[in-house]
Formats: sequence, C-alpha cells, structure tokens
Amino acid sequence: MNLVRCLRTTLVRVALGAAFLAGAHAEDFPGKPVTIVVPYAAGGFTDQLARAIAPALSARWGQPVVVDNRNGGGTTIGTALVARAPGDGHTLLLTGFGYTANPLLMKNLPYDPKALAPVTLVADAPSVLFVANKVPAGNLAEFVAYMRRNPGKVVFASSGNGSSPHIGAELLASMVGVPIVHAAYRGNAPALNDLMGGQVDAMLDSSSSMSFVHAGRMKVIGVASDRPLARAPELAPLATAGVPELAGYACGGWFGFFLPAKTPAALQRRIYEDLRAVLALPEVREGIQNAGGEPREKTPAEFAAYLDAETQRWAPVIRARNIRLD
Repeated sequence: MNLVRCLRTTLVRVALGAAFLAGAHAEDFPGKPVTIVVPYAAGGFTDQLARAIAPALSARWGQPVVVDNRNGGGTTIGTALVARAPGDGHTLLLTGFGYTANPLLMKNLPYDPKALAPVTLVADAPSVLFVANKVPAGNLAEFVAYMRRNPGKVVFASSGNGSSPHIGAELLASMVGVPIVHAAYRGNAPALNDLMGGQVDAMLDSSSSMSFVHAGRMKVIGVASDRPLARAPELAPLATAGVPELAGYACGGWFGFFLPAKTPAALQRRIYEDLRAVLALPEVREGIQNAGGEPREKTPAEFAAYLDAETQRWAPVIRARNIRLD
C-alpha cells in the first residue's frame, strides 16, 4: 500500500509540475527577441503584413520582434524552419496559401503539417483580375469572350507555379471551359512588369497594384469575390458580373500565424490573445489595408476549420489541372 501511495503522490507531483511549467512559459514569455518567419521574399505582401504587425507586438511584449524572410521551395524552407523550432513561443510563422496547397502539390514535404499549430488568421486579400492594355476587354464578359476567341493562347502570369494566382487562374479557366497558358515568375514584381509590357495577357494580384491602373499602365476587370473591397468599392465583383459560368467565382490569398505544435497550450493562448489585441489597433489595421489586405481575425479553432475548408476547396482544382511542384 505504501508503494502504491508513493507512486500516486509522485504522479500527482509530476502532473502539477507540468501544469506549473506550462503556466510559467506563458507568464515568462517573451524572455528574448521574437522572430516572425516569413517564407516569402522581402517586399512581398506577406512581408508587408509582418512589418505592419511587428512594431505593435514589440511594443506589447517589450522585446524586439524581427522579421526573417526565408523564401524558397514554394514556402517549404521557412515553414520547415518553424516546424522544427523550439516550442517556446519565440519563433512564429506568418504564411498563407502555400500552407494548405503544398500538401496537395508535393509528394514529399520537408516537414509534417501537424508539427504546426494554427494561431489566428490575420488578413485575406481577394485577388483582382488585371489585363494588359493590349487586351480588347474592359469588363468580365468581354474578357471571357476574348479567351474563347483565343483558346490555349491567353497567357496568365503568376508569382510562381502552385501559387494562389496560378491556381486561381486555372479555376477561372476551368469554369469557363477554355484552356490557358500559365507563365510562372519568381515573384509578383517581374510578372507585373511583363503584364504592363504586354508580354503576357492577364494576372491575378492584390488590390495594391491598382496604382498601375491609375497610371494607365494596365487595365482592371474586377475583384475575384462576391462582395466589393472596402478600400476599392469601385471594383466589380467577378462573381456577380453577369457571366453565368463564373457565378460564385472567388480566389485570393489568406494570411495567418502559426506556432510549433509543441508549444504549451497556455502559451499558444497567450500569444493568440496578444495577436488579437494588436490586430485591433487602428494603425495595424491601416497597415494591413495599405498592403492590399482586408483585416480578419479568427480563434485558433475557427482558423483550423477555415484551413480544412480551404484544403477541400482547392484539392479538386489542383488534381483536375494536374498541378505539381515536384
């Protein structure tokens, strides 16, 4: 009996100790500078989001918050880095579409998606359909008619193979039943340059590129959404633009924070609450909007459900169009 009692006492102490340590992690965080890993190039949309949020987090936490761009491998390099990071809260991942798409696009990921825990959605950015000035179309019906007159010849640029602009273009093509040509670039900037130069015909990008439309360097058809954008209400939603085949058409990017799944639950919750407070700040919301995004926030459970829905939404398109990254 004494042995049994001793074992029980030991187990209780271990459990209490684990609970204490989990709470201590949350209370002591952060004990050093925090890194936000962005698996995209500097200057891109996700990088702009991180740099809009980092100063407010730094002020709240009393520690430097550094943005670390680890682009390459279709976001897998930076994502794998965070998946292997210690679960102490000092390394966060801010990523987007690639998180849900890569398991569908690649047979051998260099990380286990289950090694990452969703924390919160930050923003979404419905794509805007831009066309070159040479394209004889000023609205969606005219552009679809142009596609049908040139099957297999209309060139859609994107920021990379398997990116959200690429898969969004493939979805549009499949819905109207017209083949397209995909031109993959290494980032948005060179793709936009060729669109404005007339080397390609069309591209899906964020509303931040409207400045080029205002400068007369390209044209805009509308936003790939069923509702207008808050910052650009003049853009026609493509889903309600009068082309029956594209009723309900929507695509774009989402952007959210993740932590290593090994991070204690109490610390995950603490970081979520801090992010939620920061995302409510007017200056942070303005920074997200200036980058071309729409501020969004979800609880960890809501974000996890959202990610599952995104996977289910895009899997049929990726498989039907045979899009691969390996």
